[in-house]
Amino acid sequence: MKLGAIGIVSNNIEKSLAFYNQLGLTFKSFSEDHYECQLDNGMRIMIDSLDLMKKINPEYVRPESSHISFCFEQNTPQAVDDLVKKLKDSNYAVSKEPWDAFWGQRYAVVKGPEGTQVDIYSPLP
Repeated sequence: MKLGAIGIVSNNIEKSLAFYNQLGLTFKSFSEDHYECQLDNGMRIMIDSLDLMKKINPEYVRPESSHISFCFEQNTPQAVDDLVKKLKDSNYAVSKEPWDAFWGQRYAVVKGPEGTQVDIYSPLP
């Protein structure tokens, strides 16, 4: 068994696509309600509209908050700082500004437009 995909349910697909594009993901449209990005390691990230989820399952209720986080590794500590600044300048919420974590990484936390926690990190030299 392998984990092959992670699905994100979005209230605003355009906003979600714009956010994840800034993180370097490129999505293919399968419909106006379903987009997928294939990562180099074979994992797929899917963004689905809330409307599509309700069409598939009329009893679907979106959780109030996400209990997972997506972690995007950068090549350098400076790349962490630059990406967080770029996201902040695009009006995305930064939950934790970049800092040098005790476990040896430059680390920051931002929030995706759908409420998903997104961690951005790089090994420290």
